[in-house]
Amino acid sequence: MLVQRECEVTLRMEMLGWVGTALVIVAYVPQIRHLYVEKCAWGISISTWLIWLVAGALLLSYCVFRNDTLFTFVQIINITAIAATIILARRSNRICPYHLKTTLAARDEDLAPRDKKRQTIQLQEKHNVVHTNTC
Repeated sequence: MLVQRECEVTLRMEMLGWVGTALVIVAYVPQIRHLYVEKCAWGISISTWLIWLVAGALLLSYCVFRNDTLFTFVQIINITAIAATIILARRSNRICPYHLKTTLAARDEDLAPRDKKRQTIQLQEKHNVVHTNTC
């Protein structure tokens, strides 16, 4: 009875580990998709990803040494996703509309009110926008 209980606990823990592995895979998808589709690496620190790559390689070595199949698999996925992120980020050559909009909005918030008014007038003049007051 005790052996059966231990087997059930072990099986449940293994299942938790594989669910966690699936979440690791899912977690990388939005970042890699954005890099691939939009070619936008705005805000990505390549040096941080390189450190994660080295850490992943060290952890993979440890997992192989321990003969831990689950964590070896997780580290292989991590290393693959990290390498894909680095490669795609390095080939990215533009800023996507979403990041451009948020960057411009943040910049506009930092401008003093006088500068905002001057910038608005300059944009209106540039685009020949004329506002008339009709009362």
